[in-house]
Amino acid sequence: MTDSPNRRGSIFSGLLLIFLGAVFLFEHFHPAFRLWHYFYRFWPLLLIVWGLAKLIDHLSAQRSGEGKPPLLSGGEAALMVLVIFVFIGLGVKSWVAEKEPGMNLDVDMFSKDYSDSVELPAKTLPANAHVTLTTERGDILAHTGEGDGLRVMANKSASGPTEPEAQERMKKVKIVIEQTGGGYVVHPVNQGDSQGTVGVDLNVTLPPKIALWANTSHGNISISEIAGPVTAGSGNGNIEIHNSGSDVSAKMSKGDARITGVAGNLSLAGHGNEIEISDVKGNAGIDGDFFGPVRLRSVGGTAHYHSQKADIALVGVRGRLELDSEQIEISDVSGSSKLSTHNKDIDVENVSGRLDITDTKGDIKVRYSQSPREDISIADDSGEVDVTLPSNANFEVSAVSQSGEVQTDFEESSIKLTNENGTGRLSGKVGTGGPKIHITTSYGTIYLHKSS
Repeated sequence: MTDSPNRRGSIFSGLLLIFLGAVFLFEHFHPAFRLWHYFYRFWPLLLIVWGLAKLIDHLSAQRSGEGKPPLLSGGEAALMVLVIFVFIGLGVKSWVAEKEPGMNLDVDMFSKDYSDSVELPAKTLPANAHVTLTTERGDILAHTGEGDGLRVMANKSASGPTEPEAQERMKKVKIVIEQTGGGYVVHPVNQGDSQGTVGVDLNVTLPPKIALWANTSHGNISISEIAGPVTAGSGNGNIEIHNSGSDVSAKMSKGDARITGVAGNLSLAGHGNEIEISDVKGNAGIDGDFFGPVRLRSVGGTAHYHSQKADIALVGVRGRLELDSEQIEISDVSGSSKLSTHNKDIDVENVSGRLDITDTKGDIKVRYSQSPREDISIADDSGEVDVTLPSNANFEVSAVSQSGEVQTDFEESSIKLTNENGTGRLSGKVGTGGPKIHITTSYGTIYLHKSS
């Protein structure tokens, strides 16, 4: 009986272990780096590594006379499953961190979390002073109190194998109130060490007549009842600002924003999820990609939303603007409205001023409870357009559907309607005439309805 040649072991398992160890090491030192997103894009590299390993195994077996290893052994399959589960875990961790930015997701079987609070001596602030609050990791809560005092309560948090070691980490972090030429700065010192970042939450009581700037790289911000200008920035966390007596400016990278009661102008920029803005006396501007829903209510000036998929400007929002990834809803605007977007359905109700809509690959509905007072221009590409007006409305209309038809409830003798050769056309005057309504779509039906 002839012995079969010894079968050569594969190098694929070793490469997988090296890869997995490198992932754990990189994640340890760069926890904010979104490894899951890169794995989602470049996971075919695992197949490339597998193929290269098998090619090397085959050539080496030929030179040595050993038998070729199997295409995929049980151990290799188990390692591949382990790698996939590791990256799924990183993806879940990243998702939870975006939804709950205040949650500590660092897992260490030898460490526990500990905290300690400290109250700083109060400082007297002059009227209209400028106060800056900043922390690398932690929440910021700023609110007003009686008198002209600045009072700071700080809560430190750190992890360690034992409580004395965690306390030693927290002891090295000092909370300072520095007076500068323009006001006061409250911030931690020595917040970062070799084991990471010591969390520092700031709970600050302020006199109302100050200007405030607050920033945290990882944490939530809550500000209320500040009479002066407010500037807030969070790299990973929610922002809440209520009852501001002046302008508000906010920037964010992740999280939700809720801003209500702004006596001046509002500016919000960056990226995030759910946005709620209401009761702004001046202008309200939102610039960035927010996955929504985004809700604006009661804006006295111009409400402007700009993103990669939409550009919206509304003058005097007495009702609301609401949008998400699929649709835009607008109601009760006292001035002009201009919308330019794509891949979204649009629903507009009661715009008193001029209305301009440009959309692609979306349906458009426009309703008026009273006869329009300004011109209406609607240009759609691959979508239906439905306009509803009061039965006693006065207007002039011109509507063309290049690859569709036009239907109308208005049957005045001055109205000309044709649907021939795949193209629908509608033109004429209703009542005594008035604002001009111009509607075009490249594909879809145009409806001109009377309200019941």
